[in-house]
Amino acid sequence: MKSIVVLVSGNGSNLQAIIDACETSIDNGKVTAVFSNKATAYALERAKTVGAAAKFVDPDAFDTRDAFDNELMRQMDEYEPDLVILAGYMRILSGAFVRHFLGRMINIHPSLLPKYPG
Repeated sequence: MKSIVVLVSGNGSNLQAIIDACETSIDNGKVTAVFSNKATAYALERAKTVGAAAKFVDPDAFDTRDAFDNELMRQMDEYEPDLVILAGYMRILSGAFVRHFLGRMINIHPSLLPKYPG
């Protein structure tokens, strides 16, 4: 079974579509963890309902973007993700983060810059 880790910042409607697809049509994928930079993101509740880990990593707890990204990578690596999906994750990720998950990461929520950063 392929481990799917999803990054979210809000409600999680895209996350729900991923969860539904895994339950109905994707035989070899499962959302194992959902990470958010927002403690109140409803997507974390959606994750809990399907038994996925729901993790909040507080960007304000870190002095730099790199320090935050390093901790996020460390925690995500515990789930050995085969696929990392950015599903409405509204935070810019460092080059080191992107390189770390190169070939395993997709963004399904393109932002309209500069109105919606992310």
